[in-house]
Amino acid sequence: MQLLPSLLILVPLCRGQEWEAPEYCRGSPCAQFTVVNKTTDFEERLYVATAWITTKIPNPTAYDLIAASARLKSVAGHFDAWPVLVNVKNGKEYALSWFVPPDMNIPEITDPSVQLEIRPEVNVYVRVFRGTPSIDQGKLNANELCKSLRKAEKTFSIERYAGAAYESYFALTHHNEVWIDKTQ
Repeated sequence: MQLLPSLLILVPLCRGQEWEAPEYCRGSPCAQFTVVNKTTDFEERLYVATAWITTKIPNPTAYDLIAASARLKSVAGHFDAWPVLVNVKNGKEYALSWFVPPDMNIPEITDPSVQLEIRPEVNVYVRVFRGTPSIDQGKLNANELCKSLRKAEKTFSIERYAGAAYESYFALTHHNEVWIDKTQ
């Protein structure tokens, strides 16, 4: 009979710990990650495999960003999950991606300009910055992150980066990030 109270105490301790989203997710679903390494200039994070809905942005203008957001909204409706990514490839190809929480069912995508993408588990270098998000701020912070990564002798590709936003554009404060994938 002494064994039962001991088991009641140990069983909860043996369960895997639930992932706790950072404060800047504000209680909304966020892409899950583990911090692998943290420096004063950047973090290295390991993200679990995640789903995203993505559409191309013809030009990096406010009009085209709003239109891209409307296309994603027509597929998924309005849901509160973070981050929203602006993906930049070769400095001239842009796409907007919304994180899809694991428990969300996306309806069939009938718009050929919107795709469901599964991003595999990946190590990402991250630089955090504040202020209203913009294409120019993303580019500036991607360049700063590249400088820091070179200084730290990290391996990465400069062909692609993503600007990550965690609040509405109209929010009073902003937690923004720039992500660059680690290469082997």
